[in-house]
Amino acid sequence: MKEIIIRRAKKSDIEDIIKLADQLRKTEAPLDKTKNIKEDSYLSNIYREKELKYISSRKKIFLVAEIDKNIIGYVNGYIVENSDIYYRDPVAYLDCLCVDKASRKQGIGKKLIDEFSSIVKKKGTKYVKLNAFENNTPAVSLYKKEGFEEYSIYYMKKI
Repeated sequence: MKEIIIRRAKKSDIEDIIKLADQLRKTEAPLDKTKNIKEDSYLSNIYREKELKYISSRKKIFLVAEIDKNIIGYVNGYIVENSDIYYRDPVAYLDCLCVDKASRKQGIGKKLIDEFSSIVKKKGTKYVKLNAFENNTPAVSLYKKEGFEEYSIYYMKKI
């Protein structure tokens, strides 16, 4: 098996990140019961600018996985500011995890989660929190295998 390198994202990675994000949208949109995910959400300039800001931000953790200099996955998130107001211990939020469809089931998601967790742990966090569509069975399975437990349930109502 070829070596998987996990590293901090660079601005020059943006095109590969956008392609992966669109794969994520195509996976998640059918799972969204509200049908509220826009078709072009990850292809928009607004999303591109947001991701470029995340990559540059010291407050965000943005990592990519690569094999042979090809980006095949990414994870991003942040440490919840002022988490002591809400939680006893500091909490990090894993905002997005995506692995290229052709590269799944090879431990890449696990490596991204492990590296993200290692970074936030060194910064003093005690927990990592994330959201997932409950019917995204592969993602939920990965998260449970990695030690995540169901913590709360979000509800959404169209008004």
